[in-house]
Amino acid sequence: MLHISNIKSAFLKALVASLLFILTYMFYNSEIIRSNIEDISFDIVNKFAINKISTDTNTSQVMIFAIDDLYMKENHLYDEYNKTNYGYLFPRDHISKFIESLDELCSEVDSANLPKALFIDYDMSFTSLPYGKKLSIEDQKLLDILKKERPYKILLPKTSYYNFIENSKDKDIQNLINNGKLIFVSVAMLQSSDGISRRYQSYKSFRYDKNTTKTYIGLGSALWQLMHEKDINLTEAKKNFAKDDIISNRIWIKSYQNYQEDDGCSTQKSYWDKLTKYSANCSLFDIVEEDFAKSIIMLGGTYTQNDDVFNILNVLSSDSFSGIDMHANALMTMLYLNGGMKRLSLVKSFIVVFLSFFILSVLISTIFSLLKIYNDEVEFIVLLVLNTLVLISISIYLLLVHQLWFNWFVPLVLFELVEIFDYIKDFLPKIISKLRRKK
Repeated sequence: MLHISNIKSAFLKALVASLLFILTYMFYNSEIIRSNIEDISFDIVNKFAINKISTDTNTSQVMIFAIDDLYMKENHLYDEYNKTNYGYLFPRDHISKFIESLDELCSEVDSANLPKALFIDYDMSFTSLPYGKKLSIEDQKLLDILKKERPYKILLPKTSYYNFIENSKDKDIQNLINNGKLIFVSVAMLQSSDGISRRYQSYKSFRYDKNTTKTYIGLGSALWQLMHEKDINLTEAKKNFAKDDIISNRIWIKSYQNYQEDDGCSTQKSYWDKLTKYSANCSLFDIVEEDFAKSIIMLGGTYTQNDDVFNILNVLSSDSFSGIDMHANALMTMLYLNGGMKRLSLVKSFIVVFLSFFILSVLISTIFSLLKIYNDEVEFIVLLVLNTLVLISISIYLLLVHQLWFNWFVPLVLFELVEIFDYIKDFLPKIISKLRRKK
């Protein structure tokens, strides 16, 4: 039989753990909680519950065109040792060539199948020539192509205070920037103290001098607005997106399902249903025309020698992710979660923590009493295992079904602390008594 004292004990311990949980909930944005509790709990859920589950954002397509090893070999940008055979900067005439191909496609497809935007994930801070200010032939060609009229917007990364395109004295380029046809965006990712990238940044400021700073909207925030038929607006982004919140800015990272290669063209389908990665070598005309309708197109490097790599917790086949893949996953996360991930409310979280602790404690105590097992250590271990399974199951359910984040790891840690304290409280008098008798 279960004694009233056991019910009271279970109630008090559940109440203490729940109150401690509230305290943690209120200060979750602190570095101690983020680095030691928040990150590990979501990383585990990402690896075992998100990574390989097909998820539909119910939007138009997002298409990555990757400058991969296949592209590098086909375009003779690798030497015989599969090392890049050019200087520090990726040859910009290849970027120009892709834009021209996309423009050609746009001139031939139905107007309903035109893309919304092209993001080029290559640093344009400096020109290709020494000292980074004078234009090379390839730089000038890129500028000339950017000046042409087209039905989609072009987004370029802002990575430093200077950018040779943004700072160009060409009037046509400046008109495109002022008219919102050529847009510079921040591509900042937030790196945790362990060197792993888990979050995007919604906007970032660059300081030009003591008195002048300029803020640039984050890539994901900009593309999210475009996908929702809105003009790209920094004020709107600041209103709707936290700059670096540890939960709302978190990226759901998904694997690619397969790899197919045919005739110099490779294709990878993501577990994000609306995300596909093609080799930039692929002919755009071989892709279903309707896939381009209101699509977001991203061009970036994924080849082996590429240095635009982010460390991620091993949720994929490797522990790193190319920048273009990272940005695509950030965008898909924002689209699926309608801006960003939200936490389960404080009241509901309190109820979940309290009931799970109380019910499981009473249940295990009842079972152990019926089985006449009187071993506190074994009871503690069984309760810990069951609590882990229940809490992580609740967390996964809320995330996948209701898109709400409940940190299962926080109450689990608090549960252990409460149980250990209770264990010490019971045995400390016995230990003190033994020490006194020895004296």
